[in-house]
Amino acid sequence: MIEGFQNPGLAIGAALCVVPLIIHLLNRQRHRPQRWAAMRFVLAAYKKTRRQVQLENLLLLLLRMLAVAALAFAIARPFASGDSPLAALREERRDLVLIIDGSASTGYREEVETVFERIVARASELIEELDASRGDRVRLVFAGAVPRSYPMTDPTDAASILETLESPLDETADLAAAIADVTEAISDDIKSGVSSATDVRWLTDLQASTFAASTARGSDREGSNEAAEPRALAEELARLDELEIKVLVEDLGPRVLRPDNLAVQSLTILGEEPRAGVPFEVAVSMANFGDKDLLAERIALKVGGERLPSQRIDIPARGSAEAVFTAEIAEAGHHALTASLEGDRLGVDDERSLVIYLPEPLEILVVNGAPADRLEDDEVGFLLAVLEPPDDSLGGDTTSPFSVRTIRPADLDSADAPIDEADVIILANVPTIPSSAVARIEERVAAGAGLLITAGDRMGSLADWSESLLREDGTGLLPAELQRRVAAPRRTTYYRVNSFDETYPGLFYFSDEKRRPLLTEVPFYEFVAAIPLEGARVLARFDDSAGSPLLVERAYGNGRVLLWTSSIDPAWNRVPDSGKTFVPLVLELLQNLRARDEGKRTVSVGEDVTVIVNEFPREAALVRPSGGQQPIEGDATERPDQRWALPRLPGAWLNEVGVYELRAQGVRPQPIAVQFETSESDLARATPAEVEAIHPALIVAEVTAEGDRRADAASQPRNGEIWRWLAMAALLFLVFESLFGAYIGRRRGAIS
Repeated sequence: MIEGFQNPGLAIGAALCVVPLIIHLLNRQRHRPQRWAAMRFVLAAYKKTRRQVQLENLLLLLLRMLAVAALAFAIARPFASGDSPLAALREERRDLVLIIDGSASTGYREEVETVFERIVARASELIEELDASRGDRVRLVFAGAVPRSYPMTDPTDAASILETLESPLDETADLAAAIADVTEAISDDIKSGVSSATDVRWLTDLQASTFAASTARGSDREGSNEAAEPRALAEELARLDELEIKVLVEDLGPRVLRPDNLAVQSLTILGEEPRAGVPFEVAVSMANFGDKDLLAERIALKVGGERLPSQRIDIPARGSAEAVFTAEIAEAGHHALTASLEGDRLGVDDERSLVIYLPEPLEILVVNGAPADRLEDDEVGFLLAVLEPPDDSLGGDTTSPFSVRTIRPADLDSADAPIDEADVIILANVPTIPSSAVARIEERVAAGAGLLITAGDRMGSLADWSESLLREDGTGLLPAELQRRVAAPRRTTYYRVNSFDETYPGLFYFSDEKRRPLLTEVPFYEFVAAIPLEGARVLARFDDSAGSPLLVERAYGNGRVLLWTSSIDPAWNRVPDSGKTFVPLVLELLQNLRARDEGKRTVSVGEDVTVIVNEFPREAALVRPSGGQQPIEGDATERPDQRWALPRLPGAWLNEVGVYELRAQGVRPQPIAVQFETSESDLARATPAEVEAIHPALIVAEVTAEGDRRADAASQPRNGEIWRWLAMAALLFLVFESLFGAYIGRRRGAIS
């Protein structure tokens, strides 16, 4: 019979059907029999017709009660199942769930229309088939990396929403996440008693990668801070199948299983980190996803707005090729590189951008504790030869990555000592440091600068030296407590590096098996024994019995301190004499010591970005690749390194592939590159058999001249409503009651 009600609370109104009965009983109690002579003739006539009158009155009462009960049940909107005796009276209202493939691959243009336009047109056809007067509803799910779900609404509103979907997203489609969203919505409808025939359709180009890599982030609701575990597509379909719901997959993609497509896959900087004014090479990789070889395809590279001469490259079928460009940028900072192909049927992957950072020269302050006229005798002679090499020694016109200033230890006590401008401070064999200088160095390092301390014979009392840079509680600049000088017993014997941290960026160069001896075989004759402090990291150790540290690092505020326990000149070791060791060691250690956080400027679609700038930005705005502008609300915050961080740019703003620009007064334009997901370029399509093998809940539509032969299998009607029949019954009861009452009244009036 009746399975339930859409509005169960209103079904209680059926109890109002007893109101006419109560009124009838109350009216009977209001009359008290009173005998008098003239009534005897009336009573005699009444006894002859009493039974007929009683039946007529009971029938009127019954019609009134049935009308009230039918009206109350109609308002409560009862529904019945398919095997109910009332099944023939059901009205099967349809709930249509349309999952629209919004992935970038649907932008593929075939003849005059794109696949996405074909999907939207098909969705419009399905919506037009619905009947709003019957209560049919539509839920639209725009499937991207995160599903954009619209509330269940009537067909007219759904058609209006559909008109706003003008183009696909520049991202992949997570089908599992979309299915999870649909499952949650249908489950909520069932729990709330809102039950009707539900038809779930996935309108797609049937791209194989969508089904292969689709996962969902659980059922985490809005406002939850907990990260949900990923679930595979088959698992989500199993949850939907438990609700007896199938997904009808409509293939609206290209006619061939492997459409042709050429895409820019990557941009890679070759060699060392690029610097301003120094030529560097950029490798651009292209992939051919079609079945035909492509000959003399034109590829171009634009560097900071300047277009370089294009190249022509042959690319084999289902293969890749690489073009190498030589570029040069005169100004330090962030710059955008954009590689582009000639347009094809899928335009979104014909360009790819990368933002690179060309660092400003590092401001290095060298405090020379033992200056001398001859380079070999000067404490920092070899060091300065590395930091400031002659131009001809490096083969032509070059730009040094360092700007070096050298002072003596006595100059540290001067207010003019350039401590506050230094990115890296080197204390080379320096005697005890004045307390005023220590305070300034501490402040500078805490703000993000680097400090390199090297040992030597001029340090004097190690206890006094430690006391000046190390507090009793273990805090201070020194990463280790200095103990004593250790010297090899004879000059013919020496110590070597026994082990080092190969993962440390400053020593990674020597992790290669061929380069390892450059560090581990160099003789060390003297060093300062030290005990690393809490929080310090030993990066290299000697081969003495105690495994004494050679290189120790510890963070200090936002900066870092390195302690080199031997000398930086040839007095205590042979490292400066070995150019193949000394040059990369100095360059890598110093550049890593002051590796500033420049923020991530090359991101994927939908990824958040924080932009860091050197000057305070005013009236900042984000300019999209298409030209639209988004004002950035909120003030920039000052960082410990005296730079400024703008408010985080939400990923929802970065939903378009290409180069964005952050513009603000007082700041040069800052580029941000949003890259395309490379897997989306492979337009290879899955076969119906491959799709249906994922889970039985997936049914691929078979469209014939007579229409879709398998749509009924995917549509799962559950319960149909019968409220219209009840409303009609209530009306009929009221009409019969009125007509019958009028008939009785006329007949009884005629008799009287």
